[in-house]
Amino acid sequence: MQVTAHQIGSVLVLELEGELIAPIAPAFLRTARRLLAAAPAPLIAVDMGRVPRVDASGFGALVTLLRDVERRRGGLCLVGIRPDVRILLEIMQLHLLFEVCSDVAEAADALRALHPATGAGPAPVRIEPRHAARPLEGHAAS
Repeated sequence: MQVTAHQIGSVLVLELEGELIAPIAPAFLRTARRLLAAAPAPLIAVDMGRVPRVDASGFGALVTLLRDVERRRGGLCLVGIRPDVRILLEIMQLHLLFEVCSDVAEAADALRALHPATGAGPAPVRIEPRHAARPLEGHAAS
């Protein structure tokens, strides 16, 4: 997974690319926490438009990040969720916890309207799992 961070006004945008699954979720959470450590009341838009798959560990990392941000009186919005990931989000009823927006501009507006403006600095990061899972050749993983 690759995480790229950039600032849009007072909102820190975390662009994710790749699967947010068990081997990667803890490293993603550590990286996200490090990126928003400087912001007293962080406003975070997590752009998931290039995340094809999220498992229970990935959703757990997102919920933990949300709780961290809320404890610091900030806000977090999930952006551009793909249909397959959206279905799981709804089945797990996590859509009740998260603000969900269709694009980053909408998320930035919603976060600024709901929370005080404070930001964090950008930093690109690449996350690799400790033990990379090998895809099954000739078989679709389910």
